[in-house]
Amino acid sequence: MSPKPIYVFWTIVLVSLLLVSGCSTQAPAVSTQPKTVVTSISPIADLIKQVAGDKVNVINLVPAGSDPHEFEPKPSDVRQVAASSIFFANGLGEEVYLNKVISNAGNPNLRTVVLSNGLTILGKDQGGEGNPHLWLDVQNAKQYVETIRDQLSQTYPEDKQYFTQNAAAYLTKLTELDQWIRSQVSSLPPESRKMVVLHDAWSYYAKQYGLTFVQPLLHTGEAEPSAKEYADLIQLIHAQKIHAVFSEAGFNPKLAQQLASETGVKFIDNLHDDTLGDTPDSNSYIAMMKTNTTVIVSALK
Repeated sequence: MSPKPIYVFWTIVLVSLLLVSGCSTQAPAVSTQPKTVVTSISPIADLIKQVAGDKVNVINLVPAGSDPHEFEPKPSDVRQVAASSIFFANGLGEEVYLNKVISNAGNPNLRTVVLSNGLTILGKDQGGEGNPHLWLDVQNAKQYVETIRDQLSQTYPEDKQYFTQNAAAYLTKLTELDQWIRSQVSSLPPESRKMVVLHDAWSYYAKQYGLTFVQPLLHTGEAEPSAKEYADLIQLIHAQKIHAVFSEAGFNPKLAQQLASETGVKFIDNLHDDTLGDTPDSNSYIAMMKTNTTVIVSALK
């Protein structure tokens, strides 16, 4: 028998084995571990999403429509923090649970980024850390976005260009929003630019856009006014001819409604500050700020 057929046979076997071996030694599977960051409230989550796009999963712990001052993390929240690479905190007491939830998460690689660090803080003269609601001034929101861009780029350098492009486009929109708010508020007569609000959140907005933040009904720490403070506020509303009393989503409006009724001024109960809404006019940061401004200007005319 000629050796040629045997040679051909073993050649075919060898080639087949190499092909099988080649299929089994392809590039190792890419990890499907999701890129995840976590934050506290929905307005900040939206700022992060505008930069992160579809590259990063963004989780806000406090459900939209809820009061963040009463939020208590559940075990499922702790697990979400444990699976994240960054906790984007606002700081200044907005996340009173922060240290506890991070400790319970037990993730040594989790970084905490405090977005309010380095910015001008109002309310320090009243004791405590200061007023945490910086994002209601769009200039501060732009600073948040720049920090978010830099921190995401540091954590996920392979997507740096993507984050940079998203941030640049969004910062342009925020600049336009800031200018629009100024134009709306400037349409009010100067004597009408006065706000009485349920929640101590609007100092940054008022200062940036030329309104007078007269007095909140709930002070830092959510303490209700004393009988004397309440009586003085009634007198103040009459003396300064204030046109409206405002309440916000996530808070019980009863006290603000009572004050408006007793003074005969307009009662507005649909502002958003610590939480986004679930309708198109409030389900993003820009939509929330536009609707807030439209409601405020309309009520104060």
